[in-house]
Formats: sequence, structure tokens, C-alpha cells
Amino acid sequence: MRDSQGAASAWLALWNGFDPALDAQYNDWHAREHVPERLTVPGMLRASRYRAVDDAVYPYFTLYEMASIDVLASPQYQALLQHPTDWTRRMRTSFGELLRIPCEVIDSAAGVRGTALMSLQIRGGDAAALRAGMRQLSAAAGVVGVHSGREDTAVAPLPWHGGAPMSAAQSSTHLLLVEAQSLDILQVLAGALPAQIAALQPVLRLHRLLTLHDAPH
Repeated sequence: MRDSQGAASAWLALWNGFDPALDAQYNDWHAREHVPERLTVPGMLRASRYRAVDDAVYPYFTLYEMASIDVLASPQYQALLQHPTDWTRRMRTSFGELLRIPCEVIDSAAGVRGTALMSLQIRGGDAAALRAGMRQLSAAAGVVGVHSGREDTAVAPLPWHGGAPMSAAQSSTHLLLVEAQSLDILQVLAGALPAQIAALQPVLRLHRLLTLHDAPH
């Protein structure tokens, strides 16, 4: 995944639930304050916000693209975690389940940003098999980007959400992201994954793009 500031070498992937009664407020806060605030941190390049197709536990997915995984340990980022705005403090109480996976990017190939995304969360996995599966996914009609990352388990968990690692991984998680021109393309692809990927029993989720945010220049 790329933007005008270059290729990202790390991601912060976040799936979360929220009080359905406050859905409109959540989207207003998340798009107008929360994500733009995160993008003021040096090294934060871009954020993409998605809504899940059919996932009541994790209806939202946000992907932050970063110049380095070290951005998450920077004083500027940590200050945002430790000193939230009043609006953020109020919204935190209504969060539901949260899955947070910081990743080092392994490979990323895209021409344009897709309007739909398939995320594949895989425990462990052979690197050669993953590469072979990615090549097949890249060749599928309508697919405009395929990306892979490996979880960095050394990144500290969020201080305000229980204090435990959100991915609960026994081994590093691989995260595959597949972008497509439309959701229909990914729905078909989800039922016909390459054998190398399907054998790893990924946790598969489909998402529609909501908003894109670039860091200020």
C-alpha cells in the first residue's frame, strides 16, 4: 500500500465493536477527530476506514500505514494514548471487542486502492506457501492489490483496554489484505481461496471502504 509519502513498512490493524446505539456518533468522532489526530504523529502515512460486511463482533476495521513500527513507541503517539481528548475519553467507554495487530510489512503490491477489502488473519504459516497463495490472489480478475504483514508481538498493548495483548497469539500472526474493485469479487474469491491459503484456516473478514485519510504534508 502506497501514498504520496511513499511505501509503508508497517501497519497497525484494528478491528473493533462499538455500542450500536451510538453508531452515528462513533463514525463522526472516528472520521473527524480520532483518525486525523493519529495522522499528526510523525511516521503515520495514511489511514483507511472500513465497515464489515457481516460481523457483529467487529463491525469496523481501520488500517494505519506507517513508515516504521517504531512510530507506535514514539513520544508523540504515546502522548495521544495517555492524554486523550475529552471527546475520545467519552467514546472509549462505548467500545466493544477490540483486536489490534501491529505488523511489519512483508510484501505489498497495488496499482490503485480498492473499494472493498478482504482481511485474512493466519496463525503462523509457511512463508513459501503464503507467497504462492498471494501470487494466485494477485492474478484473480478484479483484484487490485495484495499485501502481507507479520505481527510484531513486542509492541505494547493499549493501556486503556484491559492491558492484555489483543491478538492473544501463541505464534506470530500473518495478515493478508486483498483489495478489489468491488465486494462481489471478494465474495466469490472468499469461497475459492488458493489451496495454500485455505489450508492455513484463516480468519476471513470482508469490508467495504468508508474513508481514506492521508497525513498532512
